[in-house]
Formats: sequence, structure tokens, C-alpha cells
Amino acid sequence: MTANHCGSCTACCRVFAIPQLDKKAGDWCKHCDIGKGCKIYADRPQMCQDYACLWLISQEREPGQGRLGPELRPDRCKVVITPTTNPNVMGAIPTIPGAWRKGKAWELIERMALNGIAVVIGPPITTRKTLVRKINGRIIEKEVTMTPPDENGMQWSIESDGPP
Repeated sequence: MTANHCGSCTACCRVFAIPQLDKKAGDWCKHCDIGKGCKIYADRPQMCQDYACLWLISQEREPGQGRLGPELRPDRCKVVITPTTNPNVMGAIPTIPGAWRKGKAWELIERMALNGIAVVIGPPITTRKTLVRKINGRIIEKEVTMTPPDENGMQWSIESDGPP
């Protein structure tokens, strides 16, 4: 078994669907040794090879240059914060209900919103999510309707007032 710089974090092995493995979002991957790593790391699907949460991406930065602290690792803060196809939108997938509203996770979401990055919060398979963004200098939370996930798990807002 091999792992990358994730340490003992295996949160992404639970939250996302992996079509190549017939794995549904919210279920643990059958190849995950929870808290240890991937049992098929060298042969894992391409989407697993390509994926990196915001915490992992930040670890490539120099200290003091935007590297997120250990308390924001998804297994510790209980939220997988993930880039989307839109550079102005981040996803936040709580692994326990309400985790995104607490401590360092909320501080990061609030900071992103204040800096003009919208954060869409909720499990990958739901079509109702919470959007946190800045409007007129204030942080607002709004329930939004999303498309059902496509074959790659992608979703888009279908709200009438435009994208997040």
C-alpha cells in the first residue's frame, strides 16, 4: 500500500463517485484502507491520480505562501474543499453534517468568499446545495439548485440569477 502526501487522510476516498470502480459518492471505496491509504495506489483510476483537494494543492506552496495548516486537512476539519472547473468557485463537501460551519473550515470558507470566490457546499450527489459568496461587501448564504451529476460527477447551478 502506498500513499501520497495526504498522510492518513482518506476523505476523498469516501465523498466522490468513481465510475471506473462502480463506487458511489458517499460510500467508502473498497480499495481504501481507511486512515492509511489506497490498496491499489499504483493502479488507481486516472481520476484518482488527477485529483487533489485544496489542502493537498496548498502543500506544494512554500510555508507562509498560502499553505493550509494541518487543522484544515479534510480528515481533521471534516470538510473536503475542492477546486471546480470554474476558478471563481470552490466546492466544500462535509463528511459530517454542519462541519463546514465550524472552526477553521468556516474561517477558510469566509475568507474565500470575502476574496470573491464562491463556495458551493453539499454532498456531490445532491441537487440542493448552500452557496456562500460575497454580495455588496457582505457574506451571504443561499440555497441553490444544481443539475443532477453527469457521468463524471459534474454539476452546474440552474438558478435564474446566473452562476455563483
